[in-house]
Amino acid sequence: MGHKSNAALAARIEALPWVKSSWRKWVVTGGGVGFLRPAPGSWGTCPPAAIYLLFLVTGFAEPGRSGFFLGLLLLASGLLIAYGKWAAAYFRQVDPGSVVLDEYAGFAVTVMFMPVPALCGNDPWKLFAFVAALYILFRLTDTLKIPPSNYLERLPWGWGVLCDDLSAGLQANLVGQIVVRMWLS
Repeated sequence: MGHKSNAALAARIEALPWVKSSWRKWVVTGGGVGFLRPAPGSWGTCPPAAIYLLFLVTGFAEPGRSGFFLGLLLLASGLLIAYGKWAAAYFRQVDPGSVVLDEYAGFAVTVMFMPVPALCGNDPWKLFAFVAALYILFRLTDTLKIPPSNYLERLPWGWGVLCDDLSAGLQANLVGQIVVRMWLS
């Protein structure tokens, strides 16, 4: 998904030398999660969503949750920027679907500083529904490529792969914050 209209970058990828498979493949695919089909981006959002749900169910309080997801955001972003060009050369695509570190970073932005609705309490099923709603909201904003996401995806190498998801995560966070604070608290 993404970068379909970036013909100039696609031509630059064709000019890259072929690279061999290495441990980097497992890094950029989130430990292999990106190889799951169909919809690797949706699968790639599952690990950070599961961690967020675990934090909520076990009562891991804010700001610790956001601190963890800030760390995940920085780690995933740094790795994707460092290995983005390698991933493009290995997968021979501008935005390889198997690369899911961008989903890790985007979902981290989605849940940072997100208030938990009072109606969830400590009920694991209500918390699951809340996390599922955030998951769907992030996947929706990531798929729709609402501006500026559609422009950011045109950035070269790992930057474009990453920045459109960061933008989608910010959009999902803003919508989630509004809904929770205005109607669910």
